[in-house]
Amino acid sequence: MTISSVRVAADRLRAVGARPTPVLRSDWVDATAGCACYLKAEHLQRTGSFKQPRRGSRRRGRRARRERGVPCCVVVPRTTPGAKIDNMRRYGARVVLCEPTQSARSETAAAEAAAMGGAAFVHPYDDAAVLAGQGTIGLELAEELPQLDAVLVPVSGGGMVGGIAVALHALRPGVRVIAVEPKGKGLGRCLALSQRVLDPEAANGALDTIADAIRTKCLGPTPWAAASQLLDPAVLSVDDDQIRAAMRIALLELKQVVEPAGALTLAALLSPAFKQLREACAAHARAQHEHQLRHVAAIVCGGNIDLETLFLHVRTGP
Repeated sequence: MTISSVRVAADRLRAVGARPTPVLRSDWVDATAGCACYLKAEHLQRTGSFKQPRRGSRRRGRRARRERGVPCCVVVPRTTPGAKIDNMRRYGARVVLCEPTQSARSETAAAEAAAMGGAAFVHPYDDAAVLAGQGTIGLELAEELPQLDAVLVPVSGGGMVGGIAVALHALRPGVRVIAVEPKGKGLGRCLALSQRVLDPEAANGALDTIADAIRTKCLGPTPWAAASQLLDPAVLSVDDDQIRAAMRIALLELKQVVEPAGALTLAALLSPAFKQLREACAAHARAQHEHQLRHVAAIVCGGNIDLETLFLHVRTGP
């Protein structure tokens, strides 16, 4: 996957009416994080998630089905929140539930594609076209925020962080692409050991996190090959309480409703771990005459949540 692929995806997205998402600012977030923060509001896309890649999957696929009249079957874990399933059906998709494992999802999707007479199978993250589509976020960041020192990107299977890393490496190679994960994923250790999967048996399961959209334990082979050497070695991990607190802050300070996965990078910006990273970077930068983390973007992706779950999360926690 190359920057040329990302540019082709951007042209196709413009042709179907996708628009750049806004960048949100907050003086309170800046003061708390200790730097200028730029919140890239991907949750304001029409699907409540990131941009539709050249071929759709899940939320993007269901919308494509409604607009183009293409039959669409979406395979999701049975643990998927009901509000998301209802939205998929509202867009016209046929939803099939499977066990919450990687193998069950792949096997069920393959069987459904065959039953439909050879329908195209689009993986949610392990697909170069998906990386290219999500890489368009990196194009927008490069154009809108030339002053950036780093960008925080939520990570699950790696489609988004991989696409953004490829785009920014080509256009703004000095920008650090820092992955943000739910606690327990262990991506930092994988990067340190240059090993995509540390425990194959455990990798088939799902992370225990309220961020239901990003429970995949390992990066897919395609994102790993494209971006593992481009990602910053520092990986920020946030727990459920930090995510809930960030959801409340998004609601009260930014006036934005986001699902747990959408609050991940805001939680990271406000975390002690980010403060430590920023201070360590400042000390190193002074010694080496390099850039500090003064201007940091954060990808806010995921706004699909029902009111009951939203109220539950924003009313509980520390």
